[in-house]
Amino acid sequence: MKDLFVKDIKPGEKVTGYFALRKHELLEKDGRYRISAELGDSTGRIRAIMWDADPEKTNDFQAGDIVKVRGPVTTFQGRLQIRIDILRLAEEDEYEMEDFFRKASRTKDELSAGLDRIISKIENSYLKQLLEAVFGDEDIRHRYLESPAAKLLHHDTIGGLADHSLNMAEIVLRMADQYPKLDRDLLLCGALFHDIGKIWEYEVLSSIDFSDAGRLVGHINQGDEFITGKADSIEQFPENLLVHLRHLIISHQGEKAKGSPVVPQTPEALFLHGIDELDSKMGAIEKIRERTGNEGWSGYQQIFERFFYFGHSNDDQE
Repeated sequence: MKDLFVKDIKPGEKVTGYFALRKHELLEKDGRYRISAELGDSTGRIRAIMWDADPEKTNDFQAGDIVKVRGPVTTFQGRLQIRIDILRLAEEDEYEMEDFFRKASRTKDELSAGLDRIISKIENSYLKQLLEAVFGDEDIRHRYLESPAAKLLHHDTIGGLADHSLNMAEIVLRMADQYPKLDRDLLLCGALFHDIGKIWEYEVLSSIDFSDAGRLVGHINQGDEFITGKADSIEQFPENLLVHLRHLIISHQGEKAKGSPVVPQTPEALFLHGIDELDSKMGAIEKIRERTGNEGWSGYQQIFERFFYFGHSNDDQE
């Protein structure tokens, strides 16, 4: 089984290990072919290159395959890279899938219990019926508890969708008394439903990637359509309540440039967008912290346009 992880790879070593083939490309120059690839596991990603590749064998590999790789580790443009000498598909009995995904902060049982706890807090009878209709569907519930919240940046784990959504709901509960004019029940539903379309947006094989529907339709449209359909099945569900809930779903990314059809135009929508941004960024920073080894300075983070400092283990002793 897998005993070499990306985080442990050092320059100058010759490594043999199993990795997920995140992406690969066949390149040609002056009649010579090479494979440029990205490999990964639960601890990170690393570039790889295979010189003098056989172009006829390139189609043997697809993004998402688990492969066995052997070769020396070099440094190119300041980043580690494996120069592949031997590359083959891994056999199913040679690896465990959990080695290729980061773990969520909570187990599936903990996420399920947290979901039920939030639902129990809802006082509005129509919203409670809607939540029970959605999460009483065992297939939807299972997929909600297993789905990631993102491909790369934040909560990109099995269970990341529920983890992120519950974080937001728990923030709502903690802050509701501070802003008593906000509709707490509506916000709790918005927290749990805002990203539910990601159940259909992503496919999880050996890596997380977009489904065809995810690319062509998107999770906001998928989630809005699904929740609208569920609400329509509930007798006399208030039309105005549904409009406000749908607004939370379709505006939660805050800007049209970021994929929201409309911008937040109610106090609840603006609040939901704010805590979505907060938890997403904190999730991304935790991922950066892990890759930095939990202390010191991170590398430059393009998405944030800055470095991050995580202190040192001996700071409290000084």
